[in-house]
Amino acid sequence: MDADVAPHLVIVDDEPVILQILKAVFEDEPYRLTLAATGSEARDVFQEKGVDILLTDKNLPDMNGLDLLKVAKEVNPDAEVIILTGYASLETALAAIELDAFDYVLKPLNNVFDIRKKVRRALEKQRIVRENRDLLIDLQDKNQALESSLEETRRLQAELIQSEKLAGIGTLAAGIAHEVSSPLFGILGLAEAILEEDRPDLVRSYAGDIVEYCQTIRSIVQDLSGYSRAARSEYLTTVDLPHVIEDAVRLVERSTDVRGIDIALDLAPETFVQARTNEIQQVFVNLVKNAIEALAPQRDTGLPAHVRIRCGGDSGHVWAEVEDDGPGIPEASRSLVFDPFYTTKQPGKGTGLGLNIVYRIVTKYRGTIQVDAAEAGGTVFRMRFPSDA
Repeated sequence: MDADVAPHLVIVDDEPVILQILKAVFEDEPYRLTLAATGSEARDVFQEKGVDILLTDKNLPDMNGLDLLKVAKEVNPDAEVIILTGYASLETALAAIELDAFDYVLKPLNNVFDIRKKVRRALEKQRIVRENRDLLIDLQDKNQALESSLEETRRLQAELIQSEKLAGIGTLAAGIAHEVSSPLFGILGLAEAILEEDRPDLVRSYAGDIVEYCQTIRSIVQDLSGYSRAARSEYLTTVDLPHVIEDAVRLVERSTDVRGIDIALDLAPETFVQARTNEIQQVFVNLVKNAIEALAPQRDTGLPAHVRIRCGGDSGHVWAEVEDDGPGIPEASRSLVFDPFYTTKQPGKGTGLGLNIVYRIVTKYRGTIQVDAAEAGGTVFRMRFPSDA
């Protein structure tokens, strides 16, 4: 029913006196009023003008009032129906309730104004039902829009993680290129020597050296390709945290100048988290690489420089720490380090997304991460994951 159109009240009774009484009761009400003496006449009215409230006698000349209730509900499922009956039986009441009648009124009509109150209550119920339905539809639409937004957010976050990883690969690849070039030159030199060598024992020796060089290159490529692989292509698995940390450290050592920096590992065996392996590896690549970059100035001046990486488990949790004894992060800046695009590096030296990506990955697996001042100076990043994450 249009909110601007008055509700249509249809009164059906085969007694003219009852019709006239009810007409007098409702003619001053803000309704569109239609009177009918038979069920078939009322049915035609429903088809032509619709029905919002039906007030009908239970016993009509051509049909039962409860059957007419069904017709009204077919035309307008929101229609409310009040039954007039001269026989107050339990059977009548139960039948009316079963067919979703709003109420029923006994004849003779001792208090006609009570009927007006029942009609008003029926319209109020109808209004509430329609408003609730509209609210439900609106809520479903908003939930659907929210689900779409969340899915888009998850997609963008995955792309952001991968983009930051690919940006990091550019930096890693520059360092790794040097490590790959050494065995490549060795392979080339040995292959050239084989072409000019006639002694089988030396040829076999050179070939063995070539195999070792190739295995070294394959290991480097595997580390890099594992790091660059898109996280969405991996399933959640039981991640051996010490093994992943060792891989991350090895990848950083191959791509970054770590001379003069002592990297110490204290990794409790059989420490596991449920996650995607390459995402956890990315966390430690970023943290270890940041620690080494923070230590570079004091390393270059001959001062001691240490990175300590620890992991283990306690009651219900797995924990890990990456600590350095560098210059540290000012307390005022610690609350900002996980914000996107926040960086203390020189322009062009970082995207400002590394620690934000670390935060996203850790919290994705219901973990927590915080940054504190290390006891011996410097910075420590502490992570905790549920042991059943």
